[in-house]
Amino acid sequence: MLLVTLTSFGCSSILRTTLPFNDLPAPEGPYAVGTQIETWQDASRSEDFTDDANDLRRIVVQYWYPALQTNAPAALPYITEPDIKMPAFAKSMGLPKFLVNHIQDVQTNSLPNAPLHPDARNLPLVVFSHGLGGIKTQNSIQAEELASRGYVVIAADHAFDAFLTLFEDGTTADYRSSGQGITTEEEFWAARGPQLATRTADVVFMLDVITTAQNGAESALQIANPNPLWQRVDLSRIGVFGHSFGGATGIMALDSDPRIRAAVVLDGWMVPVPEAIIDRGASKPLLYLGQESWGEPLNYEKLARFEANSSGLVTTEILAGTKHMDFSDSPHLSSFAKRVGFAGSVPAEQLRAKLNADILRFFADYVDADSIEQQD
Repeated sequence: MLLVTLTSFGCSSILRTTLPFNDLPAPEGPYAVGTQIETWQDASRSEDFTDDANDLRRIVVQYWYPALQTNAPAALPYITEPDIKMPAFAKSMGLPKFLVNHIQDVQTNSLPNAPLHPDARNLPLVVFSHGLGGIKTQNSIQAEELASRGYVVIAADHAFDAFLTLFEDGTTADYRSSGQGITTEEEFWAARGPQLATRTADVVFMLDVITTAQNGAESALQIANPNPLWQRVDLSRIGVFGHSFGGATGIMALDSDPRIRAAVVLDGWMVPVPEAIIDRGASKPLLYLGQESWGEPLNYEKLARFEANSSGLVTTEILAGTKHMDFSDSPHLSSFAKRVGFAGSVPAEQLRAKLNADILRFFADYVDADSIEQQD
């Protein structure tokens, strides 16, 4: 009845009152949060999602960092370029566009192009990977919290894996990673294996760009005028975290890149993680935070085997009353998330405090300088 009424009125003011969206809660660290968005091209990789042999892999990255508080500009909106992105966003949510269109009014706490705080040096770096059909900003709450406490956080729209990627030249990459048409195990691995490899290569590529920018070396990475921020990053202190398919991406990156010290997996999709990785387990610290039950039992069966096979410290914590999207910004943006089954029964503020505390504690223990001194 509510949907029929809203459709009949079609009034944005009614929707804003009846189904409100909230601005992001302010982070609690001592620093303001700056942010920048760039398109990066990897000249060493062709784009597997297109048929053009000359098409090189591009990703849109956003990074958050400790900044000086400035009077201008205003904080970045949660959805930038809404005229282009909102139809694809609504489709990814499986909801009518009019019902979610006013999410474009949501404000973050991130100040675009704000100056780096002068006291911010030797900064730990954390890479974030979104889920299937997600977006680089889907866990902005954690990105802003970490940046407010002296971390640099970088995330990418995994092109053709995000609900929409908008490059700086105005071209776009649509979502091409759905499971539609996958009916056999062979088809599953034929599709998901290359997708997971591409995502993992995106994470490695981001670290390569930052490493190259810091070292001042010539390369074919084709990143013009690298940000001086990268000179402030401590490349011996790198972590990764991801949600769902991004959690699987984090596991793969932790396994393959020696620069990454530790990983947080937020309700990670373990099914596409190759059996070789499950059998090997993790040799470095990993924290898995997840919902009570997955629809496919194989997910937690593989997680249990992965943990049992790990030589590193792997900790699994199941949060009662949670659902898959509770491990993103969804429940904090609107109580509507609970109404449509996107969120569980845990109050949003309690959930935010829990996730932020666990993630901060884990990265403090296994990525920051104090923990490195204790381990070395």
